[in-house]
Amino acid sequence: MNGARVIVGGAGLAGLTAAYELARGGAAVTVLDAREYAGGRVRTIRDFSAGQHAERGGEFIEPDHKELLALCETFELRLARVLRSGFTHRFRGADGTYRLSRTAPWEALTDAVAPLLRRYKLAGGDSSADAVREMATLSLSEWLRQSNAPADVQAMSKALRGFFLADPEEISVLPVVEQIARGGSPAQVEFFRIEGGNDRLADALVRATPARFLLGHVIRAVSHAVDRVTVTVTDNAGLTQQIEGDDLVMTLPASTLRDIEIRPELPDDQRQAIAKLPYGRATKVLVQSSTGLFDHRHARAFATDNHLGAFWDASEPLDCARGKDDGTASIIAFLAGGSAAAPLREAASRGGRELLSDLCWLGMSRAPVTAVHVGDWTSDPWARGGYAFTDPGFDPAWRPLLGRRAGRIFFAGEHTSERWQGYMNGAVESGQRAARELLADLR
Repeated sequence: MNGARVIVGGAGLAGLTAAYELARGGAAVTVLDAREYAGGRVRTIRDFSAGQHAERGGEFIEPDHKELLALCETFELRLARVLRSGFTHRFRGADGTYRLSRTAPWEALTDAVAPLLRRYKLAGGDSSADAVREMATLSLSEWLRQSNAPADVQAMSKALRGFFLADPEEISVLPVVEQIARGGSPAQVEFFRIEGGNDRLADALVRATPARFLLGHVIRAVSHAVDRVTVTVTDNAGLTQQIEGDDLVMTLPASTLRDIEIRPELPDDQRQAIAKLPYGRATKVLVQSSTGLFDHRHARAFATDNHLGAFWDASEPLDCARGKDDGTASIIAFLAGGSAAAPLREAASRGGRELLSDLCWLGMSRAPVTAVHVGDWTSDPWARGGYAFTDPGFDPAWRPLLGRRAGRIFFAGEHTSERWQGYMNGAVESGQRAARELLADLR
C-alpha cells in the first residue's frame, strides 16, 4: 500500500496509534487536530513547583490493558505502580453517619443487581440480546428503587460518580452489571502510571510516526466518494482549506463528531448512535501542597458521595521521584463527575484551601497550597465531557455502529471500544483496530 494517502482526524491516543500503525504499513499519513498539542484527553501538567507533574486527563493503566502496555514496552516507557491500597469509599449512611469501606459499595451493588447479572450471563453478555437491551433502559437509581435496595446502597451509588462520571439517575444500570461481570470493583485493581508523565506515550508516538501533523486545524466537513475523501479544515488563523486523501480514520469523540457535516450522510442507524451517545460531565482539579499530604498514610485514594468526588495522591511515586517519604511537595487530584462536577469546579475557583479544608478528617485542612490547576473537560470545546457512558436512552445494540466503517471512513476512539470504553486502552485498541481494517482493505 505504499503511497496510499490516509488522513487521521484527531491526535489523541486513538489517532496517534492509528497513524503510527498506518505509517508502519507504508501509508502517507496526515494527522489533523484542533488542539495545539498532540495527546487529546491525555494531558500532563508540568507547571508545578519542585519539578512535579500530574495528569489533567487520562491517568490510570491496569494490568489487563494489554494494547497500551505493549505500546509502552515498544517505546521502553517504564510504569510506576501507584495507589497500592486501591480506593476507599466514604459515604453517608441512612443514619447520617459517615462510613469508610474498601469493598462495601461494590459488594452491596453486586447483591442488588444479582437478578440482572444472571440475565446478562444467560444472554452471553451480548449487547444486542433483548434481555440486555431491556435492562439498559433502566437507570441505576431506578433499578435500586424497584428492587427495594437498602437506603445505604442508594447512598453508596453516588460514590461511583468519580468512576462513571454520571449520577445514578443518569447512568444505565447495564454498565454496572457489565463491570461486575468482568471482575467486580474497579477500585481494587492494580494501578499504574507512566513514569515521567502519561504524555510521554503521546510524544513517543509522534516521534516514531513519519507523518504530517497539522495541529490547530479544526475539521469542519467531510466529503467521501468511491475513490477519495476530502476533509475541510479551518486553521488557527481562520483560513479554510481542503485536504484530500484516499481514506480517513476519524477518531474525534462522538460529542464533537456529530457536529461535523459528512456528505453523503452516514447511515441513519450510525448517525443516531453517534448523536445519542452521552459524555460524562467531568471536572479534575490538581492541588499542590508544599507538604506531603499523604505521608505515612496507607490509604491514598478515596471515592466520596459529595462534591469532592474521588481524590487520590497524584504525586510521582517516591521510588521514582525522591526515594523517601521526606514531607516535601505533593499533589492531590480531585475528579468529580455528573452533578458533582460543577460544585467541585466552583469550590476550586475559590482556591485549593477550601478543598483541603473539607479533608479535615484526613488532617489536611491546614496544609499550605502552592498551586491549583482546574481541568474542566465539560466546557472543553474539543471534548465536551470526560468520556462516554451509557444512559437509559442509548441502546447497547448501537455500540458496534460507533466503530463501523462507512465507505472510505474508518472510526476509532475510546467511545468505539466495546470492551474499554472510557479508558486510554480503549483509545489505543480502537486505533489499532481501525488501522488493521484499513490496511487489510488496501492489500
